[in-house]
Amino acid sequence: NNLKLNMMEVMEENSGRADMYVQSFINGTDWADEVAWLDNLSKVTKQDVIDWASKYLADNNYAVVYKRQGEDTTVQKVTAPKITPIKSNRDAQSAFLAEIQATEVEPIEPVFVDYDKELSKFNENGVEVLYVRNKLNDIANLTYSFKTGTEADPALNLAFDYLSYLGTPTRSAEEIAQQMYQLACSFSLSAGSSRTEIYMNGLSENMGEAMAIVEDLIYNAVPDEAVLENLKADMLKSRSDAKLNQSRCFGALQKYIMYGPEFIRKTTLTDKALKALTSEELLTKVRELMDCSHEVMYYGPDSEDGVKKLLAENHKVGSLKPLDLPYAKRLDTDSNEVFMVQYDAKQIYYLQYSNRGETLDVASDPYIAAYNEYFGGSMNAIVFQEMREARGLAYSANARLYEPSYKGDTYMYYAFIATQNDKMKTAIEAFDEIINDMPESEAAFAVAKEALITRMRTERTTGYGILYSYLMDRELGVTEPREKATYEALQDLTLADVKAAQEKWVKNRTYHYGILGDIKDLDTKFLRTLGPVKTLSLEDIFGY
Repeated sequence: NNLKLNMMEVMEENSGRADMYVQSFINGTDWADEVAWLDNLSKVTKQDVIDWASKYLADNNYAVVYKRQGEDTTVQKVTAPKITPIKSNRDAQSAFLAEIQATEVEPIEPVFVDYDKELSKFNENGVEVLYVRNKLNDIANLTYSFKTGTEADPALNLAFDYLSYLGTPTRSAEEIAQQMYQLACSFSLSAGSSRTEIYMNGLSENMGEAMAIVEDLIYNAVPDEAVLENLKADMLKSRSDAKLNQSRCFGALQKYIMYGPEFIRKTTLTDKALKALTSEELLTKVRELMDCSHEVMYYGPDSEDGVKKLLAENHKVGSLKPLDLPYAKRLDTDSNEVFMVQYDAKQIYYLQYSNRGETLDVASDPYIAAYNEYFGGSMNAIVFQEMREARGLAYSANARLYEPSYKGDTYMYYAFIATQNDKMKTAIEAFDEIINDMPESEAAFAVAKEALITRMRTERTTGYGILYSYLMDRELGVTEPREKATYEALQDLTLADVKAAQEKWVKNRTYHYGILGDIKDLDTKFLRTLGPVKTLSLEDIFGY
């Protein structure tokens, strides 16, 4: 059942189907054998597997890798060579490129999702259902979606993790895992800051049984104090490890700069609060969640009537309490500020974030999309070419204007650099230069425009993606997808239009800057020219 499910999932995507051809070609296998693989595998017995393992798996044919922590005393210092910036030849073309570009290719016509045709809505026992029919295979996806999250209750994800290790009076945790595996179904529970989901996936024919098992676990889970204590210990260890990881420290700094300390406090359990949580508190949180208003999203082969029957038989619904948690709002950046966090490394992670409070402007969609593609969208974009290729100032660099994601949300500008400590000043100055005085290249713009148009021609919103696309547009307050209007406007869009968009949306912004690095190696005098400098601790940014 599970191999059958996996094969269906692979065959849902063009990339999966194409990869089967590629792997068959690389390995020199007969295509008929590849097609018949699942049928052939069904003939393999348990004894066949035991015999294979006994023959090939032994106690002397494995490798062990150890990760050591500490100072490497064998490091040899090398004087950094002077880097001379090169002039980018964006307008030059090789004969091979010209030949490729001159090749006539029949363009793929775009297809934009039509919610009226692809999606339907109905009510079942007081719960709104969003329904999309799966016409490809027998896989069903079912989600209970709640408008609440860790901003309202930071213990939700711990409650979900705990529940996943428990059993019920009639099934142990091992039996639940075994039964779900035999059904070729799975489930997960997750909470974001503003939305919580209970998700089930698997063979449609077994979805009713899977729903019954999951809801039985939610309502009748048996506490296990040993499991809870181990889970708490794992979380405390994970928290400690996070403070040793540069990427996770930077992620925490980024969240602090965008949302502020109050958001960190609201959405994070302190170590003391984590240790104090009881089994009953955690399991009550999950049970009470099921008594709150929610909607069901279904993508699968069943008819609407079939889904109504599925829910009527397997989804317990009582009197539902209303939920309407507002989204977390990002902070405005009325003036320049600099936030530093100490991290012992030879490289810094740097960001600059700007939010002027501008809400959605649908008419600007094509201009912002073209700007992002031209300036910061790919290896051909200005940021990558200037900061990494031409000037050698960054291991990684990107910048873009992010659009709102819900009604009342705002545009934000975000730029990132990873570079060596001693290149910080030069890198920030160069970044500021190209962000505010964007280099202009007709050749680079033509490549960016064609890449964006081609991607919109070939991208498809299908399957479960239709449901999430609808949710995102609904949260923004728009009634139909915006991609079609963007695609049509792109056809006649010019570099001058992109420059005008940059002037309107990007130039001369005020920023909150974030630097994660070894402060003693940084030019703090230069940082003070950007704005007032505040040094934060790891406890400040993580909230514990």
